[in-house]
Amino acid sequence: MNRPEILIPAEFSRLLDDDWREAAVYGGRYSLKSHTVARVLLIKAMEKPRRFGCFREFQNSIADSSWQLLSDLIEKYQLSMFKVTKDGIVNEQNGSDFLFKGLRNNTQSVKSIEGIDYAWVEEAQTVTSESIDILTPTVRKPGSKLIYTYNRLNELDPIHQRLVIEGRPNSLTIQVNYDTAMKYGWLNDEQINEIEFDKQHNPELYAHKWLGEPMSQTETAILGRMLVLEAMQRKIEDDGQVIVGVDVARMGGDRTVFWMRKGLKTLKYDVHQKLRTTQVCDALEQFIDFNKDTELRIDDTGVGGGVTDEMMKREYNVVAINFGGVAQDKDKYPNWISEAWFYMAEILPEAELPMNQDLLMELSTRQWAQDNKGKRRVESKADYKKRGFRSPDLADACIICYGDPARPGILDYYKSLADKPQVTTP
Repeated sequence: MNRPEILIPAEFSRLLDDDWREAAVYGGRYSLKSHTVARVLLIKAMEKPRRFGCFREFQNSIADSSWQLLSDLIEKYQLSMFKVTKDGIVNEQNGSDFLFKGLRNNTQSVKSIEGIDYAWVEEAQTVTSESIDILTPTVRKPGSKLIYTYNRLNELDPIHQRLVIEGRPNSLTIQVNYDTAMKYGWLNDEQINEIEFDKQHNPELYAHKWLGEPMSQTETAILGRMLVLEAMQRKIEDDGQVIVGVDVARMGGDRTVFWMRKGLKTLKYDVHQKLRTTQVCDALEQFIDFNKDTELRIDDTGVGGGVTDEMMKREYNVVAINFGGVAQDKDKYPNWISEAWFYMAEILPEAELPMNQDLLMELSTRQWAQDNKGKRRVESKADYKKRGFRSPDLADACIICYGDPARPGILDYYKSLADKPQVTTP
């Protein structure tokens, strides 16, 4: 009798490879995370003898674990080589076995486990840093792997900070949502209707439940998450001037981002890493299709100054952005970038942004505070990163692109083939 074929969505195919140590698999509901990881582990358990540790932060009994999901899949795919008991699962042909443990208040029991090839941590958004520090050295067998599946709870879930925001050597990040299941026809009408109802009637719940966005947002966030999400769902005409914002990084972990809009509609964006100045300029020329009339707003602070100068030499329409420049409303804002963020809040109800979860997070988590003169100052990039976030490069490029060109702080550089000209401060 032929068994049903075990199918793995292409988005998860890297889990079958051997060249990684840790994997973060995250996103919203109905995204096939747990079901696919369980399939992958069963495939690995049939290849050769392996030991699998299935963990959660809280597990009062085996009923709280992934035991039931694995058991259901064994039955579904008619995997008769597996014996399911009340305590675990064993492949009777080659000896592969699955054990199930809670991490909280179970330190010694977890530390004593030997020979784990694959550790799978479900509901990893609840796992503490302490539990991670216990589990990681426990899974120490050469070639062993740890897989974390989760829907984010807040901005700084420890496992998300470790693997996605900070990044680890030899790690995978797989972000999936319900559209993966929809693409393969694995959602029924009831599930689709549930998603669409939340999308139309409760955008914030939709963002958390179906897009995997964290729930919490501080009262001092400049842009409300629902406001950003609505802009991502809006469709408008592309009437107006084409403007490109450029946030420049160089050889570090930050990203160089190009952002193009026409009117208030984002047309496209592009992300690069570890490019030198001339490489950034070459990529930027391709991004704008060598149109020298396109207005290029370039972050002129730090390494961005070199890109400003080089694009001027190439005779492009360059406008240099000085984040620390003087604000138009000096009574409310201490600098241009603070005013630009609040200006974005004014125009966002009319704008169209692309659906991008990193952008949603970066735009909705930047905070503000009053300085000692009562002015509204946006949180610095350095302080933002100290809170555990990665550099908000997508948001910065978007803000540069949408910033009001009439406001001081944008220094208008004239086209030149020679040195940078003298500029009168507005």
